[in-house]
Amino acid sequence: MNTKRFVVNAALALALVLVAGSLAGCGKNKGHIEADLDSADLDASEGSGYESGSGDGLPDLDVQSLFFGPSALKPIYFDYDSSELRPDAIATLRDNAEKVKAKPGVIIQVAGHCDERGTQEYNLALGERRALSVREHLIRLGVSGDRMITISYGEEFPAVDGTGESAWSKNRRCEFNEAR
Repeated sequence: MNTKRFVVNAALALALVLVAGSLAGCGKNKGHIEADLDSADLDASEGSGYESGSGDGLPDLDVQSLFFGPSALKPIYFDYDSSELRPDAIATLRDNAEKVKAKPGVIIQVAGHCDERGTQEYNLALGERRALSVREHLIRLGVSGDRMITISYGEEFPAVDGTGESAWSKNRRCEFNEAR
């Protein structure tokens, strides 16, 4: 079991590295990012209130506040075998969207997770549908699709160990991470 989990985790890590590498090498994205940074530098130099944090001319995005602490992005929870957004999830996404829009230039990863029930293949597909559902709703709330990547971890990284509904309900989720 541990060998299987290691192989799956290694394969997922390799896939993430390949995706990140291909995005980094894309000329269109590179130009878009550089244009965003150039306009941010221009805004900072014109005294628009856009503060430069480290003295390198780049804005201090305080990215860590999006992912850690009391103002961090909150996870989205799902019902069993569903990628449909619940009313509580929609309210949470509204708050999360405002936080993301307040940090321009930050790219987030939307990670879909499942409980342990179902096959590995099924759970990877369900986790992907959950991540895409969250991404699409964030786009409707005004977050640019260029600022989000999605990934599915299926059942591989449970938030809570154990069996039963109390554990499973915490594992059926989407979480937000900084895309690197």
